[in-house]
Formats: sequence, C-alpha cells, structure tokens
Amino acid sequence: MRLPIPRQRSRARRVSRDPHWDNIRYFSGVLVVFGHVMDSVADRDGLRWLYIASWAMRVPVFVMVAGYFSRADTLTPREARRLIESVLVPYLAIGLLHSLQRHHYDGGEWTFYTAEPGWGLWFLLSLLCWRAALPYLAQLRYPLATSVFVALLVGYIADIGAYLSLSRTFTFLPFFLLGWRLRQGWFRDAMVARWSRYAALGVIAATLVIAWVVRHEVKLGWLSMKGPYGQGHLLDAPFAWVTRAGALAVGFVVALAFIRLVPRRHLPVISYLGAGGLYMYLLHPLMLRPLLERYGVDWVGPWPEQAALLLFALALATALATPPVRWLLRPLVQPRIGWLFRTGTAPAPRDPGPGADKGATSGSPERQLDVARPV
Repeated sequence: MRLPIPRQRSRARRVSRDPHWDNIRYFSGVLVVFGHVMDSVADRDGLRWLYIASWAMRVPVFVMVAGYFSRADTLTPREARRLIESVLVPYLAIGLLHSLQRHHYDGGEWTFYTAEPGWGLWFLLSLLCWRAALPYLAQLRYPLATSVFVALLVGYIADIGAYLSLSRTFTFLPFFLLGWRLRQGWFRDAMVARWSRYAALGVIAATLVIAWVVRHEVKLGWLSMKGPYGQGHLLDAPFAWVTRAGALAVGFVVALAFIRLVPRRHLPVISYLGAGGLYMYLLHPLMLRPLLERYGVDWVGPWPEQAALLLFALALATALATPPVRWLLRPLVQPRIGWLFRTGTAPAPRDPGPGADKGATSGSPERQLDVARPV
C-alpha cells in the first residue's frame, strides 16, 4: 500500500513545474555556453554570425527568466534569507573557485574575485541587486521605460564597468523587468495566439539573415555592455546611446520571439535538464577554463571544426544539467545553510501568484530559476 504514495508525490512534483520555462532554461543555457566557447574564436565567420544572431536568445532570455520568477514583495527577513541562500552564498562560493583557478593558471598575486565578478558570475551579483530593488522599482509609474532610460544614460559614466557588475546591472535591468511584467500578464494573449507563432518565426528568420549580413559591422562590445560608451564622455560620443537603444529594442523583440517559439509542452529529457539550467550557467566556466588552458581553440578553422566545437559545448552544457552533477554540486549551487539563521526565518512556500502560468512552480523565485526541490 505504500508504493503508490511516492509515485503520486513524484507526479505532483513534476506537474508543479512549468515545462515551458524549463525548456527555455535549457535552450538559452546551451546558447550561453555556446557564447563563452565562441568568445576567443569569434573572428571565424560562422561562429561570429552565430554569436551575434543568438545574443538575444542567451543572456537577455536568461535574465527575463529571472525576472519572471521574481516578485515585488517587501524585503522581509524571510526574503533576505532567500537572497542570501540562493544568490549571495553561491556567488561567494563559486567566486572562490574562480579565484583558485585563476591563481593556479595565471600565478601572481592572490585575488578573490568578489567586487569584480569572475566569468559569468556577474549574473548572480546583478540578480541580487535586481531582486533587492524590485519592490522599489515596482512603485514607479513606468518602471520598464525608466530602466531603459537609465540603461542608456549610464553609458556616459566614465567609471562604470565590471566593478560590482554595475554596467551590466543597469543595462540588463530592462530585460529583468520585462520578464517580471510577463508574469503579470503582459502579452499573455499574444504569446499564445496562432498569428504570433508565425510572427516569431519571421523575427528569428530575419535575425539569422541580418546577423549574417552585418556580422563584420557589429562590435561585440555593443552586446556585452560591460562598460561605458568609448571613454564615457558625452561630447566624445553624443549619439552612442542610439546603438545601445537599438540593441535593447532588438533584444526585446528577439527574446520574446524565442520565448514564443519554445514548446510549452513537456519535452522528454529537455524539460528535465532545463530544471538544471542554473547549474549549466554557473558551472560551465569552471569546466571550460582548464580545457581551454590545456588545449585552446586555435585548432578551430573551417565549418566542420566549428561544428565540432559547438557539439562539445552542447555536450558540456547537457552534462552539467544531469542528475548526478546536480546531486553532487547542489551544496555549491543551492546551499542549505539554515544553521546560520535564527529559528522562524525559514522561507515559507507560496503560490505562483496572479498572472503566473498554471504550471508555475511555487516557492523561492531565485530557486525557481533552477531546481526548487528534486524534481
């Protein structure tokens, strides 16, 4: 009589996740790994084209997923504990591993990469800021429009850059807020209408074609948004904001088209691996650095070798989202440090809230980015 109970519980847990967003996590996570693998060989025509064409489907989509699963609740002690456990502690722990790796390979003076995040860790630091600021941003009449204005304006601050991930925190904030608005019901009807599927196909097709045409004209720094425009002086680049505004606009449209085209139904293997999207995102730099230091990517030449590089990236991304890796590295990516907090501060499970999909997972928004509980 005990056998059906675990099965029912397991089935309930699977139903509690929204396969649409798990599928999005998987595909965008794989593209993020593609982007980092292609970084140093983006001068190859095919890889440069893919890097530019897939930009909006990588980090902007991942940031939108974070926004979708965030809520503008007041930052209570329980909410603060969520952020510390789900974002701050993994940021420090993985940052320490990056520091150890960099010291091993580069030598020199020891540096703990905290104020200037290591490869890919800027996302966690920015997420900490976005989530803490969301209750206040939600009080604005036009939070999304305001964030776009700020994203364009900070390019004229000469000292803004990688320190505390300030540049990316401000410039990718509009995507975070757009994801939050999607949870509230923005574009809900349009995102399920039949016509929008064809429109999204047209957008992605046009993106692929245009990216090939302009691949040599687009500067990759426009997409990374890691620093100011040029020297950060208004008179030196009075119209530089137009380029960033165009990148944000294209990012909005292409990211929404990508989300629209990702299947909403459960996909065998893909949906389950998508639940490990944050593992994929946070761990792949630690796996790539030793391989790149030992073998490099100078061997990548014509398209067969470029395809081999992408297949390797696909295999790595997929492996990092598998159950054994998630079980082994859960204390690093999703630590449980209840012993650090007072009794009574444990975050309580909560409903997805109004505007969420029926299958959306309840619980911590930050943990919904990845695996709230074993699925």
